[in-house]
Amino acid sequence: MSLQRKGTWLATWVLVGWLTGSLTPAQGLRDAQIFAPAEPAHYGGGVRANEGFFFSYEGLYWTISAPERAYFGVDTNTLAVQRQVWWADDPNQTSTQGTTMDTSFMTNQFTPGQRIELGHINGHQGWLFSYFQLHWSGQGQIDRGVESYFHDENWGVNNLPHLSIQTSFGGDPVFGGVAFDNATMDIASRAWGTEFNYLVRTHPGERGGMWEWFFGVRYLEFDEQYDVRANGDPPNNRNVNSMLADTIFTNYAANRLFGPQLGLRWFKTNDRWELSLLGKFMAAWNAQSVQLNGVVASDLNLGAATFPRSVMMPLALTTMDVNDVAHMSVFSPVVELRIEAKYMLTNKVSFKAGWNGMYIGELARPSRMVDYTLHQTHAMGILRGMNRDLCFLQGLGIGIEINR
Repeated sequence: MSLQRKGTWLATWVLVGWLTGSLTPAQGLRDAQIFAPAEPAHYGGGVRANEGFFFSYEGLYWTISAPERAYFGVDTNTLAVQRQVWWADDPNQTSTQGTTMDTSFMTNQFTPGQRIELGHINGHQGWLFSYFQLHWSGQGQIDRGVESYFHDENWGVNNLPHLSIQTSFGGDPVFGGVAFDNATMDIASRAWGTEFNYLVRTHPGERGGMWEWFFGVRYLEFDEQYDVRANGDPPNNRNVNSMLADTIFTNYAANRLFGPQLGLRWFKTNDRWELSLLGKFMAAWNAQSVQLNGVVASDLNLGAATFPRSVMMPLALTTMDVNDVAHMSVFSPVVELRIEAKYMLTNKVSFKAGWNGMYIGELARPSRMVDYTLHQTHAMGILRGMNRDLCFLQGLGIGIEINR
């Protein structure tokens, strides 16, 4: 069962329990009279804040900010030394190797989600449980005629780079170019979390506003997946074609954040309306897990037994698996802001809508963590030092609240 269905069933179950009074053994919700007429106050002090159990369900419509620009290959704009490569057995068919595909196509697209809150307050003290989820949100792009720069290390008996080729003109081996007929890039993200807080409510202020302090713990998970599929024809004895065809890999990063949380909420009522402002801060321990899997040059089909190879064929390259796993731990600050307005439909039931923003720092985002290097013993890897990206989530929430 998906997290989306679990969240919907949880909301339904709690609401049914609320309406039937099964959540309280004595008077509690049986006498809640949630459909009693609203009793708005037209004075500066506003309506007296409700007590007892409260529950809310919201539909969320948020965006997840795109990661910093990442390239399929090494960013050739920052290279101090460029590489001259050959594309055919012709001295006029050479050029500077480039990287032409990146993640600049990504925009801040909206994705749906939900939030459920359940709690109880009596006098000045209470508790709050909250759960939210944003569904997977993905973006992709396909480009044709894609170039990709790979760092290359010498290896093997002949101590040659993987991308070295021999022309018919003799002389030392030269580099073959890396290009693909087409390449597809996809990035998908999601976020979800839960928290438990102890509440402390203050006395009303002189102008009628009230404050609620939050002291609790929170768990937050941010997951992202980066997929690349680059296809082309393998080289032959006249043309380089797609030197690394086909290259396919997935880099998946999970950020699991846990830590103490402090929050403060101000709210004020006027007639049937209530305005509230909420801020939270969590000092989180982020346990990051990144996993890279795939294959490089799967269509080469030459094998080690065919050495030495003919003209324009890679002299040292074979099909290479891509496998790497990394686990890191960092401190990640989390800041959440919420602005919300409520309208009392009955004495205990309110319709609410508002804006929510959340900043998460020091995140592992997989598109910038790929090491595009053909190593001596393996292909590619994870850049462990590139695990300090950030994300900003923001959007609208609309829902129903009972007795708060």
